[in-house]
Amino acid sequence: MLGLLTWALAAAAGLPLLMLAAECILGSNPRIKSPYVLPPPFTVLIPAHDEADGIAAVIRAVRAQLRPCDGVLVVADNCTDDTAAIAAACGADVVERHDPKRRGKAYALAFGREVLRAQPTALVIVVDADCVPTRGALPRLAAHAAGHGATVQACYLLKVPADATPLVRLSTFAFMIKNLVRQRGLQRLGGGALLQGTGMAFPWPVFDTAPLETASLVEDLELGLELRLAGRPVRFDSGSVFTSSASGQSATEGQRTRWEHGSIATARSYVPRLLRAGLLGRPALLVLAADLSIPPLALLAGIDMAIWLALGLLAVLTGNAAPLLVLTAISAVAIAALAFTWLRLGRDVLPPAMAAYLPRYLLWKLPIYRRLAGDRQTLWVRTSRKP
Repeated sequence: MLGLLTWALAAAAGLPLLMLAAECILGSNPRIKSPYVLPPPFTVLIPAHDEADGIAAVIRAVRAQLRPCDGVLVVADNCTDDTAAIAAACGADVVERHDPKRRGKAYALAFGREVLRAQPTALVIVVDADCVPTRGALPRLAAHAAGHGATVQACYLLKVPADATPLVRLSTFAFMIKNLVRQRGLQRLGGGALLQGTGMAFPWPVFDTAPLETASLVEDLELGLELRLAGRPVRFDSGSVFTSSASGQSATEGQRTRWEHGSIATARSYVPRLLRAGLLGRPALLVLAADLSIPPLALLAGIDMAIWLALGLLAVLTGNAAPLLVLTAISAVAIAALAFTWLRLGRDVLPPAMAAYLPRYLLWKLPIYRRLAGDRQTLWVRTSRKP
């Protein structure tokens, strides 16, 4: 019985590490293909809550990529500032929503959908009000969605200011692994992609019927999983890039708390459903379940270390060191895969000297995970836009 326990512990830590390593190795190679169709008309839908300071730059960047047949609609959601007036002055169509009891992006998107139903376009692209599409991102994303008849997630990355603290840089590197490297690796493994918020292109029939309204902290992630379970394809386009500025250290902690608490709760809810559907004849969902089972990197490192120490103790007590050696080998492969990713893609975000701050980064994340036990974040809170 003790032998089974040691192997179960090794598997619990080792399988997510193997999936992470596979995604990092496959996802670190760009191999970006150009879209092969002209996009049909599309509407850019921007949910915005108190975004007066930055929304003008986003609308200007969006409108620079639109044709006469395309449009941009801003939903000024429960705003207490001049978001609506500024968006209108920049040339966007604007609608205002006032419902303090139902706050958050999901409700704003549903409100915008009701407006668009009067005259829908072939595609809807959701862009967050603090995210700027890089050159050509919108038509490329629309072409990808139209060409495959699928919902497509663009690549969403953070820009790091020159004076960013080491902890913010480490968090931004982890963000890049999650939003670019692992997404690309997941798609190459046959698992499709996850929705991550900004830069989501939907064919109108999908958007028209999508389950948008939810109080979830990670409404975009859950929406993508619901689409996949319903048999709708979700793809990733690493060539369509959207960026926003990394927040300061205190705001980054709040943002990571919301994302990670929401992601962990979502994984707990959806992994069993994905496994069940995968075992019933949809193997791509097994790959997706394996990806969703990977905890945030700092938490994964902590779990791996704790299990490694437990296996070391059990090896002394039982004389069976095989599970410990297997987990050690898998951990080494995962560390090598992360180092490979850093060499290929991460040196500008995370200079080599900042590696010394990794233990501090893990300690910085501990309060986030302690709150999971009894004070898990459940309410949507707008992330500060201050650098």
